[in-house]
Amino acid sequence: MKQIRKYNRARSGQRCGAAVVEFALVVPIMLTFTFGLIETSRISMVKEAIIQASREGARVGVRPTADAADVQTRVTEELSLLDLNSATVEVTPTVLEQAKPGDEVRVRITIPMGDISWVSGFFDYVSSGIVAETVMRRESTG
Repeated sequence: MKQIRKYNRARSGQRCGAAVVEFALVVPIMLTFTFGLIETSRISMVKEAIIQASREGARVGVRPTADAADVQTRVTEELSLLDLNSATVEVTPTVLEQAKPGDEVRVRITIPMGDISWVSGFFDYVSSGIVAETVMRRESTG
């Protein structure tokens, strides 16, 4: 009977070592998947936020009394909700007051990928940034 107990103790000690090795092999893979999921979710969230900000900027820009500074202010307000301060905003035409009713107003927002990553340096992104663009027609005054 003592031999069986001795054998089980020796066997469980070997099994414990195998579990440690399995754990050491699986943890890096699981951490990579976890951080990849976090980064992908963050990119998706930022993409939706800048799409929304470009729409809001274009809505402001199509009003007859709007100017480019109004558009810039509205876009900045929307992006500040997620603390996205490094965005580049382009409004076309640059002088909205000269745009006629029916002319296109284009709002384009670009954010570099390095500025939105929560796990900086963990993934090497090929893309230069996230871009969103909205085009609407200028409203008439009457």
